[in-house]
Amino acid sequence: MTFNYKNILVGAGVTVLLGLTSLGTTSCRDEFIDLTDPTRLPTVEGYTDSLSIFNGVTATYASLQDLYGRSGGSRGLFIFGEIPSDNSFTVSSGERLNEYNDFTLVSDNQHLQSYWQSTYRTIARCNIVLNRGGAVKLTDATRNRFYAEVRFIRALAYFNAVRIWGEVPLVTREIESIPEAYEFGRQPVTEVYALIEEDLAFAEANLPPTQTTANLGRATKGAATALLGKVLLTQKKYQQAVSTLQPLATGTTYALQPAYANIFLTTNEMNSEIIFAARYSKGALGVGSAFSTWFMPALTAAVATTVNGNVGTGQQFNSVDPDLVAAFTASGTTDVRATASFGAFTSGSNPTLYYTKKYNDVPTSAFDAENDWIVLRYADVLLMYAEAVNELSGPNAAALTAVNQVIRRSRNLPVATPSATVDLPAATTREALRTRLEVERRLELNFEGHRWFDLVRTDRAIPVMNAFFTRANSTIRLSQNSLLFPIPVQEIQTNPILTQNPGYN
Repeated sequence: MTFNYKNILVGAGVTVLLGLTSLGTTSCRDEFIDLTDPTRLPTVEGYTDSLSIFNGVTATYASLQDLYGRSGGSRGLFIFGEIPSDNSFTVSSGERLNEYNDFTLVSDNQHLQSYWQSTYRTIARCNIVLNRGGAVKLTDATRNRFYAEVRFIRALAYFNAVRIWGEVPLVTREIESIPEAYEFGRQPVTEVYALIEEDLAFAEANLPPTQTTANLGRATKGAATALLGKVLLTQKKYQQAVSTLQPLATGTTYALQPAYANIFLTTNEMNSEIIFAARYSKGALGVGSAFSTWFMPALTAAVATTVNGNVGTGQQFNSVDPDLVAAFTASGTTDVRATASFGAFTSGSNPTLYYTKKYNDVPTSAFDAENDWIVLRYADVLLMYAEAVNELSGPNAAALTAVNQVIRRSRNLPVATPSATVDLPAATTREALRTRLEVERRLELNFEGHRWFDLVRTDRAIPVMNAFFTRANSTIRLSQNSLLFPIPVQEIQTNPILTQNPGYN
C-alpha cells in the first residue's frame, strides 16, 4: 500500500488532519479523535482489517501537526525550543507567549495545556494501534512496519515531553477504565528515556532504509537512528551516541544540499538533507502550516505583501532576536546562512524588525502555507556526531571532517573538498571544538526548534542566557528551576498524583 504523506492526508476519505479520521465505524471515530490524555477512554471497535490499522497509523502522523504547530491547535515546539532562547523573542502578550520569552511562565498558560494534550493524544493514538494491531490479519513484516512507525512517533512525542517537563506520566497501553486512568503519575526521567530507546531500537530494526517518492513522509531507519543518536547525546551516553550516529554521518544515505537556502524551499521538500519532517500542504484543505504568518513581523497587510507576499499582517510569535543577527555578523560576511535565515524590515524611526526566512512561503490564506517543519536533517547529524566524538575522547579526523562539511557549505564551498581557509585544523582542542560546535549549531539550525534544548543538554543554558540578558540590559536571570517548564495546572487538578516542577505553583 503506497502512502504519500501529503496526498493521503488531504485526499478524499482520509482527511485525518481535518479531524475526520475514518476508522471503520462512527462510534470509534469520535472517541479516537477526542482521546487527548489518559483520562479519556477509547472504544474497542473499529480495528477489524488492514485498512483500519493503516488509517490508525495515518492518524499518528496527523498528530505531528499538533506537536509542531497547527492553526487552531497547539502552537507547537517552537515556543519551547526557540522563544526561551537567545535566538528569538515575542511581543505577543495576548497569547501569553511572552511568558516563555521572559521566564515568567505560570502553570495555567494555555499553551502548556495544549502541548500536553497534543502529546498524550499522539501517545494514545500510538498505543491504540499497538494494542489492537495484533488482532488484525496482517503479515508479520507489515505489522512490524506499522508498529515501528508508531513506536518512532511515540518516542518522538516522549522525547519532546521529557525535555520540556522532565518526569512525565509513562503511558504504554490503551486505557480501558476510569480508575486505571488515575494510576499514571510522573515517572523518573531514566524510565522515560529507557522506553524511548526501546521504541527506537524496534523502529530501527523494522523500518525501511529509505522511502520511495510515493511514501515520502513516513519514518525510516535513518530517522530512527538519527533520533536515537540525539536521545543518547542528550543523556551524555557518548560512546553509544558515537556508535549510533557514525553510520549516518559517514554514509551515503543522506547528503548536505549544495546551497543552504535550498533546504527550505517548498519546491524542494524532503530533499537529500531531510531525514524526517512534520508535513503540511496548503490549498484551503485544512492541513496548511501557519509558520509564515505566525513568525512574520506585525506589519500592515500592504507592507507584509511587499516583504514576502504574505497574506495577513504577521503575528510576531517567533521573531529573530538582534542577538542572533549579531552572531551571524561575528561569523563573517562569507557565511551565506545569514541571508538565507533572516530578513529585515525598517519603517521610519521604528526599530528594525528581523524575521526568519525559513518559513517564507506565500500562503493561500493567513494560516495556510506549504512549509514543513524539519525535525531531523543531515547537518544536525554531522554536528551531533562531532560533538559525541569530542565529548568522548576529544577531536579526531572523523569529527573534524563532519563539522568541516557544515562549515564549508556555510561559506558556499564544495562540502567534500578540504579548505585551508575555513576548515578547523587537526590541532583543534576539545574545548575549542566544543565552543565552535555551540556556535555552528546555533547558526546552522536557527529557528528549527533546537537552540534551547541544545543549551540545556550541554549545561550551557544558565551561563549563556544570563550573559544574553546582561547584554540586553535585562534583570532576568535563570536558575536551575528555569530549565524545565511547569506541569499544566489543569492536569494536576484533574489527577492529584501529579506533582509540580520546583519553582512553579
